[in-house]
Amino acid sequence: MARLIHLNGLSRVGKSTLARRYADEHPGTLALDLDVLTGLIGGWQENFFGALEIARGHGRDMAARHLRDGHDVILPQLVTVHDRDPDPAFEAVAVAAGATYVEVALLVDDHEHLQRLRGKRPANAVEAQLQTMLEDPDSDLVDRIRGHFVEYLAERPHATRLDTTGIKVDESYTRLLNALDVTQQRTL
Repeated sequence: MARLIHLNGLSRVGKSTLARRYADEHPGTLALDLDVLTGLIGGWQENFFGALEIARGHGRDMAARHLRDGHDVILPQLVTVHDRDPDPAFEAVAVAAGATYVEVALLVDDHEHLQRLRGKRPANAVEAQLQTMLEDPDSDLVDRIRGHFVEYLAERPHATRLDTTGIKVDESYTRLLNALDVTQQRTL
């Protein structure tokens, strides 16, 4: 059975890196990075969140088709209490396509999260804009997002929590694979 694997977590915890690696090692899997789709929407620089909403709609359509065709989708996307509508629609898309929805929350402690934020080299223009917003010294955006994420997870007891604090990408990926094996065995 096809799965929609949602990698949730704060910015710069490795969601996209793990998603890309998973897709590379699992032929046919769609690594559905909504930040990349957002960068394809004209005017995203002036209205990032408006473009993101458009990208989410396209992403849901792409995920539905891919899942219906029997292939996995891995979605690296932060979802917090402020994203409940429309992002839970990805879970509904999986169910409607006859697929399984799996949510894995990538966690990291606050200190290491700030180090990762500061050490990130943006891979594209969208990441660069997000980096600028997150590193603004006059903003409490990072703290607000953290709080919204914690609040969201409190209401998601079935989401698998994967702590990546103090470990490298290879170990995070191994732990992700193990978590996905466990969740797959539970659904059989």
